[in-house]
Amino acid sequence: MAKKKEDQGTFEYSYRRLEDILEKLENNSEENSLEDVMNYYQEGLKLLKICRQKLSEAELKIEKINAEELK
Repeated sequence: MAKKKEDQGTFEYSYRRLEDILEKLENNSEENSLEDVMNYYQEGLKLLKICRQKLSEAELKIEKINAEELK
């Protein structure tokens, strides 16, 4: 179970979950209650924050690697 929690913090998990939420909102819009939509929106914002943070961390690592290679 600890592995599952760890996976939820990854970029890949967050991105896949964001795609799932978007698909549910686009394809099942008539079946979603307002509460469901609001919950998906809130979860999506949290996932987007994780994705942005992971991408930012990766960008900083790449910049550091490039800086070290150019020395």
